[in-house]
Amino acid sequence: MTGGPAPGRGRHHMLGAFAAMVFVGVSWGANVPVSKVMLEHFDVVPMLTIRTLAAVATLGVLLVLAEGVRNLRVEIGLKRFLLIGLMMSGFFTVFIAGIRFSNPISAAAVQVAGPLVSAATVRLVTGARFDPGFGVALALTLTGGGILAAGSLFGRGALTLGGGEIIVLLSNAIWTLYSLKAQAWFDRASQLHRAYVASLSALGWMTVLTLVLIGLGWANSPFAVTDGWVWSQLLLVAVFSSGVGAYLWNVGASRLGVAIASLWVNLVPFFAVLWSMTYGFIPNAYQIAGGLVALSGVVYMQWRRLQTIKR
Repeated sequence: MTGGPAPGRGRHHMLGAFAAMVFVGVSWGANVPVSKVMLEHFDVVPMLTIRTLAAVATLGVLLVLAEGVRNLRVEIGLKRFLLIGLMMSGFFTVFIAGIRFSNPISAAAVQVAGPLVSAATVRLVTGARFDPGFGVALALTLTGGGILAAGSLFGRGALTLGGGEIIVLLSNAIWTLYSLKAQAWFDRASQLHRAYVASLSALGWMTVLTLVLIGLGWANSPFAVTDGWVWSQLLLVAVFSSGVGAYLWNVGASRLGVAIASLWVNLVPFFAVLWSMTYGFIPNAYQIAGGLVALSGVVYMQWRRLQTIKR
């Protein structure tokens, strides 16, 4: 007698997916404040090189455990290998540069509008139509951004916006372009293998750029930093955010579907604010209100998408 999986097994399957997506929210959320703190000790590109190296090592170990040593081989052409890494390393650099010149709370808040930037990028690159509710979501997101900007003009204490928040938001366009090509340029490789290959290529780009900058005297060697606590923070966010988090995103998306999994990504700004508070960055009323308004726009658009899928 044959049939579907046992009810208990199905529940465990879904619970595992939910746990994976919560981990993604927690680990990716930590990336914002930790990166801000690390930039007080490291220059941007050398720091990213160390993080990418740790991520490649993590993904490589996971790939060997899940699929075997043979899947460490790079089987896409050299041109695509170089380009996929250039896009990934470009995203890393632009995102961290934005963090450097932003308030971490505000950077977390504007990230809720990331799906809108991604939708616009997909539209420009592929010609695909916008998801249902995009116009309303855009209006709500712009309203939320206006509230954040008002905090800079009328808020008390530290300025709400530092100037880099828009760069953080626009980095989503680079990540979306990378994601489109990562799906199109590989044959039947697993998502874990694609992440490993792209990270490996990005590591090559970041290493070359780091050596050039250090050689020209435009950046300091990351190994000049000797504080053990600083290194532990840097490596932890690299392993759990860039490495394990990227892998568990694929686990959640494969079990829940990308449409449902994308709803869970909205946990990232929430956890980013919580992590920021542990590092001493306290949100004000403008940041909270602006983030919630912008988040409502994204949730509305995704709710409309789910309604369309159900039909």
